[in-house]
Amino acid sequence: MLEHVRIDKMVNGGYGLARLQNGKIVLVEGAYPGEEALIKTFREKKDFAFGKVVSLIKESEDRVKPPCRYFGRCGGCHWMDIRYEKQLLYKKEIVEDLFERMKLDVEVEDVEPSDLVFHYRTKMEFHLQGKRLGLKRRGSDFVIDIRSCEVAPEGTGEILEIVRKAVQVLNIPVYNRLTRKGVLKHVVIRYAFSTDQLMVIFVTKTESFPWGKSLVQAILKDIPKVHSIIHVMNSKDSVVLRGPYRTLYGEGVIVEEFDWEKFQIPPTAFFQSNYSVTSKLIDHVYRELDLQGNEVVLDLYAGIGTFSMRTSYSSARVIAVESSRVAVKAGKANANVNGRRNIEYIESDVLDFLKSYQGRADKVILDPPRSGAGLDVMKEILRLSPERVVYVSCEPSTLVRDVQFLQNEGYSVVRVKPFDMFPQTYHVETVVTLVKGER
Repeated sequence: MLEHVRIDKMVNGGYGLARLQNGKIVLVEGAYPGEEALIKTFREKKDFAFGKVVSLIKESEDRVKPPCRYFGRCGGCHWMDIRYEKQLLYKKEIVEDLFERMKLDVEVEDVEPSDLVFHYRTKMEFHLQGKRLGLKRRGSDFVIDIRSCEVAPEGTGEILEIVRKAVQVLNIPVYNRLTRKGVLKHVVIRYAFSTDQLMVIFVTKTESFPWGKSLVQAILKDIPKVHSIIHVMNSKDSVVLRGPYRTLYGEGVIVEEFDWEKFQIPPTAFFQSNYSVTSKLIDHVYRELDLQGNEVVLDLYAGIGTFSMRTSYSSARVIAVESSRVAVKAGKANANVNGRRNIEYIESDVLDFLKSYQGRADKVILDPPRSGAGLDVMKEILRLSPERVVYVSCEPSTLVRDVQFLQNEGYSVVRVKPFDMFPQTYHVETVVTLVKGER
């Protein structure tokens, strides 16, 4: 049954919120505030439903023609058909809505824009499925064959075409998720914007990859600028970049440089996906810590030291806690490269570390995965009673949950600043600054 609805606002997940004739909330994919559409509901919950647009009756004047021929089929981008200025506004409204729903009275600043809105990503993960090499549909494991990508680094389409042909010519067995048979699973491209270094990564189920040398030759023949080519061995399907790796060609790392820091990035280590926004983010976190030079700072979920490096210049000591062995090794190397002697790297689960830590924690940086830090971690931070907490989040719903706990326990939110780490999508990076006891 089709229903005529009017979109009221955007909500987390990139949905347009509307109401059905019976008053029930419906979250609509592919529709924007002010638009009217005929929709079909496809999943019913107790308090709300999900809907898809069948036809638009009234379109937003802010709609634009998406430059990508795969938009609407590929799940990589969600908002490429709306003006960039509106994307920024909607992201701010999403963050505001989540804070309001948790009854947190805060002022959300305007979203910091990205310098690049296309070809901005520092990492892209492509999947193989049969003869297809590309990206998945939204909410599906079906792979769309991609010949070019408007958010990937320039030249990505050329690399994919070389690999696609080589897989056929060399008869490389493509991995099948259903049967768990085959070899080649993913092709990952990483790019360092500041140094123009390009890394190509082949992810396989098996340790053996006898086609590696031939793939290296095929890529370098047409794209000699490639800096490193890597083979990652990953038998698990839950995550793309995990497991032991070996260098097939080049140095095995790419280097990204900022105003004060230089970072060596290994193949499987996490690093932010947008160079210009990462630079702004590092500056912002550093300023918000309000360092006086004598503090002990805990950098939790520290990665390869993205925030630790800058922080160490104006603090007595930085304790960087990270569970990934690859990231910890890279973080130590980066501290040496940057001449930072006051960063102590600890390989540990963050909660396990906090439960045993009895030292000072004057300031805390949090940059957890999408699931958030969680209440157990927040309780341990409360026990340490830092003067200031700077929380960096890629998922505003879990951010608001964690912030609410600290606010209920005597911390005040003094700043909420979103950053557009992912143009053309509904995702938003948000930084919240909390201060102990300030009202």
